[in-house]
Amino acid sequence: MQMRKRVRLLTVSFLVATAMLAGCTSNSGQTPPTNGPAPEHAEQQEVPVKAELNAELTVALEAEATSLDPWNSTDSNTLHILSTMFEGLLTRNENGEVVPVLATDYQLNADATTLTFHLRKGILFHDGTVFDANVVKKNLDYVRNKENGMARASFFGFIKEVTVVDPYTITVTANVPNSAMVAYMAHPSASFKSQKELQKKIDDPKYNMDRNPVGTGPYQFHEWKNGQFVKVAAFDDYWDKEKPAKLAAILFKPVMEASTRVNMLKAGEVDIVTSLPTLDARMIGEDANLDVYSGPSLNMIYVGMNTKLDKYKDKRVRQAMNYAINKEQLISQVADGYGTAADSPLSPLVKGYAKQQSYLYNADKAKQLLTEAGYPDGFAATLWTRNSTEFVAIAENIKMQLQAVGIKVEVQAYESGTLFEMLDAGEGTDLYIGRWGAGTAEADWGMRPNFASDRIPPNYNNSGFYQNQQVDQLLNEALKATDNSMAQQKYAEAQKVIMDEAPWIFLYVPDVVIAKRKNVVDVGVTLDTVRLHAAYKQ
Repeated sequence: MQMRKRVRLLTVSFLVATAMLAGCTSNSGQTPPTNGPAPEHAEQQEVPVKAELNAELTVALEAEATSLDPWNSTDSNTLHILSTMFEGLLTRNENGEVVPVLATDYQLNADATTLTFHLRKGILFHDGTVFDANVVKKNLDYVRNKENGMARASFFGFIKEVTVVDPYTITVTANVPNSAMVAYMAHPSASFKSQKELQKKIDDPKYNMDRNPVGTGPYQFHEWKNGQFVKVAAFDDYWDKEKPAKLAAILFKPVMEASTRVNMLKAGEVDIVTSLPTLDARMIGEDANLDVYSGPSLNMIYVGMNTKLDKYKDKRVRQAMNYAINKEQLISQVADGYGTAADSPLSPLVKGYAKQQSYLYNADKAKQLLTEAGYPDGFAATLWTRNSTEFVAIAENIKMQLQAVGIKVEVQAYESGTLFEMLDAGEGTDLYIGRWGAGTAEADWGMRPNFASDRIPPNYNNSGFYQNQQVDQLLNEALKATDNSMAQQKYAEAQKVIMDEAPWIFLYVPDVVIAKRKNVVDVGVTLDTVRLHAAYKQ
């Protein structure tokens, strides 16, 4: 039976279902409206305002950063680091609402073809250069040019033209009507870097922007030691004088072994664990020195499959594999109940989510479908996964369950960066464990990168090479729809087709489970990313 738990929160508060872990003050500097009640176990208490001067905060991540370039990083783990250094024109606050950051305001025209921003003045990058409309244009023109090889190039593919109206006004024009433009521009990858830094890359294509991040955030890059840490330090000239960095520095340490992260937190060697092993959450929640947060996420855990391979071309095989997995058992045994079985390709928190008929566990049905498709004895498969504790555990559980219906699986675990490179290359892919988060919190980015025919590898996220003209049409019609109800109807239809076609084994929506030491306050979690802009130590 699936268990649902909410662990104790004392110096933090859970605001709404978009996943917040904040202190008594808002990270956005304003008091946004709360759209729903806090869970019954989420208590609030006054937080002393005295901060420890010159304090350093240490955060344990589940893996090494892949890139410190927001245009070249696609994993959620790295976003914890990037969010301290980079900012965009827009972001989402603790309620998941879009709010201006480097822009003061924005206007989307009536037919959803142009988006105009008025920019904030007096902003400096970490290298002392000025932020203005010309910088925005240079950034957007560079990242969306596929010849520059940025991993996020396709994300900005909706842009037809970027026009400088005046030094602090800019207009983004879409190729076609695009109702998701605002959400796309609020995504963390729509962050801006110094024109001086960008010019270095233009002048020398071998220059490594992955290792030289220069943004406008409250913290600036200090050092990256492979396998040890990434360090950021307070930026004294941060533009928002009302919300300066309250820490001298933050160290982000990759700690792949889950039990090690827990032990380091208990011993005080780290202050925050961004991916807390679920089995330890209840125990840690009883520790007087620690706080634990759990809540629903935007993520989807799934098994992708290379639909170009003969064994996966028949959808009955793909459906059989969905019936073969007992999702409730997987959630209970591997995630300790911190998750919800998938009934859509999207998390319920994503705007446009529509519940579908899920694949309930039925081993006999799975065997029947395999036999009808010509595989009465099953077949052999290779399952790629990240080499973190949690992902290997998921893979081993999937292996065991597929074995029961005759599918013999070999698990191969790789460092996360290596795995992403393999999937992006699109060579040798069979089965793979994926975790996809709709960072825009809306349906287009939740489905298009994974299921659109024009997003197959190399260098795109549709690593299963899934192609379906009906899905393509529905996604495109939804994106062009300026009527919200029509857009949501199209997204719902697309989810229905995808669930029936089963290009993934739809597993579960994991909960966010994060722990911190009690003397660390004002930590935010927005769209599954830990936000440390306002954090400090007592």
